[in-house]
Amino acid sequence: MDDRSWMYRDSPQGLRRMDYCNGVQGFINFTISIPRNFTGGGIRCPCRKCQNKKYLHPDVVTMHLLHKGFMENYQCWYAHGEVFVSKKRMEERVVGSTSSASNVHEAANDNTNPYRNMVMDAMRMNQGNVSQCPIIEEEPNANAARFFDLLKDSDEPLWDGCTNHSKLSAIAQVFTIKSDHGLSEVGYDKIIEWARSILPEGNMLKENFYTVKSMMKPLDLGYQKIDICPNFCMLYYLENAEMTECMTCEHSRYKPRTGSGKTLVAYKKLRYFPFTSRLQRLFMSLRTAEHMTWHQSHNTVDEVMVHPSDGEAWKHFNSVHPHFSAEPRNILFGLCTDGFNPFGSFAAPYSYWPVILTVYNLPPGMCMRSEFMFLYMVIPGSSSPI
Repeated sequence: MDDRSWMYRDSPQGLRRMDYCNGVQGFINFTISIPRNFTGGGIRCPCRKCQNKKYLHPDVVTMHLLHKGFMENYQCWYAHGEVFVSKKRMEERVVGSTSSASNVHEAANDNTNPYRNMVMDAMRMNQGNVSQCPIIEEEPNANAARFFDLLKDSDEPLWDGCTNHSKLSAIAQVFTIKSDHGLSEVGYDKIIEWARSILPEGNMLKENFYTVKSMMKPLDLGYQKIDICPNFCMLYYLENAEMTECMTCEHSRYKPRTGSGKTLVAYKKLRYFPFTSRLQRLFMSLRTAEHMTWHQSHNTVDEVMVHPSDGEAWKHFNSVHPHFSAEPRNILFGLCTDGFNPFGSFAAPYSYWPVILTVYNLPPGMCMRSEFMFLYMVIPGSSSPI
């Protein structure tokens, strides 16, 4: 990359050198040129005190950098939109002043990082109208901290000088291979042990499956186990979480204890996949947010139904619930379920019933695609839950 020794060069008598002042201005110009760097009307401050944990107005960030200096080891501005490019490639590109960020900006734009985009789509919050949001100095919450760590991993090279893989891309691809081919955890760990032995010393490849799973957890679905009545009468959830028998059929919640076991085992339980954050991501992503009001804004043709919003049932719902239908961003779902045997048709008579939600706000070409069908819950058992 371009020469950034100015960031940490000692200044005589505590005064800032002119190249440092020019470099700070170049950093600010680079940062504000990327709209997604703004959150709450501010940008991350990389000074020694804030360390990218606070969002401040660009003018305040400038003052912090002039008075306090940059945080350690921040030659690559990964938290401000700069994609990692190897030193060799950057040196081939760089011409002109060392205090300008334009060369790095150009190089970053030439090298799209899909793993950075994956993290941004999965976790970043909606920026909204930055001119109307107040600037608040506060420590990042747990979700923001996990996002920042993953964003850093998406740009950090697998080893010093690596140009093909970042820390996150290598882990994500190996993790995908394990899932696609059904590798055991022991087999995965052996492959990683061998791979680390042939990679350069100091590589950032995670050493085992446990650490990889912990790192990737912020990007997974997550689920919650909920006990249910075996006759599908009720959920033992929220205000009913402490009940021990069904309020409808009076069937016991738990199986009889055997031996000296103290653990209570429910007759049946489902896996619930919280989907609020997944719905929020539809509005956070620029690729999908504009389509979330399509059901109300599209042009209809009389007696031609191209979408459920053209049907009489949808129009009747709008007339019954006018307050809900007045906001086009409110979400309407379709729900479906069907059972299947995960072990093949010749295996034991056992089945799973996945419950799928479809977002009907989206146009016909999107709402029935698999990426917009959300797995809502999974119910085990041989009989239908409906």
